[in-house]
Amino acid sequence: MLRVLVKIVGVLLLIVIGSVAMLYIVDGQPRPETRAFLEGDGYTSTINDDGSLLFTPAQPNGRGLLILHGALIKPLSYANTAAYFAQRGYTVYLPYGGSVTRLPLAALESTAAWLAASPIDDWVAIGHSLGGMSTLMLVSDHPEAKVRAAALWAAGMPSDFSNLGLPVLYLWGDSDGILPQERFEDGKRYLPPDTQYETVAGANHRDFAMYTHQFFDRDGQLGWERQIAIANALTDEFFNAQATSSTAPL
Repeated sequence: MLRVLVKIVGVLLLIVIGSVAMLYIVDGQPRPETRAFLEGDGYTSTINDDGSLLFTPAQPNGRGLLILHGALIKPLSYANTAAYFAQRGYTVYLPYGGSVTRLPLAALESTAAWLAASPIDDWVAIGHSLGGMSTLMLVSDHPEAKVRAAALWAAGMPSDFSNLGLPVLYLWGDSDGILPQERFEDGKRYLPPDTQYETVAGANHRDFAMYTHQFFDRDGQLGWERQIAIANALTDEFFNAQATSSTAPL
């Protein structure tokens, strides 16, 4: 009987290990098209030794943009968005949670130190999926990071940030299989009461970035190019509004 139990446990462990390995091998891999965004008019990009990316604008506007990736997703998958904002003058930093964990939470301490050391004093942030909660954790725990506003894209919210004094934009797609409407609505109680919500019709979870697969998601109706373009434009408008309001005379 003991031998049978040992065999059963061994089989279960192999299934768990295999499932985790499959997630890491299949999920979150950047699309081939991502590398085309590493070069473009009005900016240059650098891939750092730690896997992070830096997009430097030719004509800086004095503001910085932090992009925190979702779980298992690599920073390169956000190259479209990084290029879009770099062309508009933002210095864009995309930290990496590491090739072992590929979780944005693993990069928070180093990200806070990087932002604190930056000569730029005005940062905004985009957090996708788990990167959304990670963004709010960074703001809550590290005021030295100088993040003034945040856009959350399809971000699950299991922790309470309702008292966080931060302008927040929240984008959600009504075809999201990872964050269905019930979970989305329930998570609102954990966000600041003045959070601005935008529903992107036909959007799913995966196509807010450029990666090839995500288990349990639904097929989006927009495609990644259109969905990212909508998210970029809505977020750009939000950040511009925050910049205007912060510089308006009293």
